[in-house]
Amino acid sequence: MAGQPKARLFPRVSGTIVVPSGCCRLTSSRRRPRAGHSDFHSRSSKRSSASRTTGASVVMTASAEVISNVTTAVCPGLELSEKDLRRARRFNKLLSWMPRFRTSHRWNARLVQLLAATWSRLYPDLRRMGSKVSIITLPDQPLSIRITHPRVPPRALVVHFHGGAWVMGDARLEDRLAGLIADDCAVVVAAVDFRNAADDNLARTLKDCMAAASWLAANLERFGVEHLILSGESSGAHLAMEAFFHLRSIGRQRSVIGFYSMCGAFDLEGSQSLHQSSSDSLLIDGPSALENLRRLTPSLPEEKQKGPVDGDFYDLPSALFIAGCLDPIADDSLEINECWQRAGGDASCILIPEAVHGFNRMPTALAAKTNSFARHWMRTLIDRTHDRGR
Repeated sequence: MAGQPKARLFPRVSGTIVVPSGCCRLTSSRRRPRAGHSDFHSRSSKRSSASRTTGASVVMTASAEVISNVTTAVCPGLELSEKDLRRARRFNKLLSWMPRFRTSHRWNARLVQLLAATWSRLYPDLRRMGSKVSIITLPDQPLSIRITHPRVPPRALVVHFHGGAWVMGDARLEDRLAGLIADDCAVVVAAVDFRNAADDNLARTLKDCMAAASWLAANLERFGVEHLILSGESSGAHLAMEAFFHLRSIGRQRSVIGFYSMCGAFDLEGSQSLHQSSSDSLLIDGPSALENLRRLTPSLPEEKQKGPVDGDFYDLPSALFIAGCLDPIADDSLEINECWQRAGGDASCILIPEAVHGFNRMPTALAAKTNSFARHWMRTLIDRTHDRGR
């Protein structure tokens, strides 16, 4: 159960961050101090650094405000070679020639949605035709859930919230990764097709996600399972975290055994890494991403406007947070991981070297190995839960 003490899935190194072998350059600092917070939020910003050599000279730098005793360590099951890193750097060089996506420009989002809709019309829904995917429309709710079924009897339900800066994307775009998770982990994957906030109504988007999570948690027997894992990518991680808070508020948190985040956004005021980012950051424009937050948050209730980093952390499931070292919002994962651990929760935060925002969808070994590691984490978590139930 989520509220019971549990053995850690992966060891915490110095109580904080585990990074894979290979190399990593991490630069981050704690978010700005806020009134009413503990002294953890007002520590000195004095910089400290540690270096490690694994076939090449590498430097890891971290702020003492983020975490104390940051340590590099081998992460079992996630071995990155120097060849993997060289290929990632070459791919990043290609990305550097591409225009950055400006999430605060709504025409960007509408163009992407138009292209996605055109793709959907031109190409048949092959996964649904093959009976692997089905669609559930919630009663009295203007949203649907895209269900990916495993090829074997399911052992759990993964509730996934897609990314897209809250303003674009849909559940069908998750089919490839959802299919891998379903088959590799023997789980049903429920991708929530919530209404995007291209009109800046993030409160409506959040309401959709809470409704979907509530319905799924109340109908686990429909899928033949007893437990669920909440999952989110980028902005979807924020929605998944708020969904957990909501499930806990209605007494359904006991069914939640895990929380998985990829490149998650958790600080709606903007973490320090986002504030320090520039338009030169790969793939997404940092200042535009910050402006996007400023456009979206006024629609939220006051207690939600700062994001999950200011939530109440207790009765927590096991959690895995993965971020790229080159991601403007890498600090968000560091912050939420620290919140989790300070509350006594079982959490690990893994920083992937040479990885940009959304790297898990790119044609690189970093993506393939990281996605495989995340699926291994889910399998281990489900195995442990089932062993306890025997």
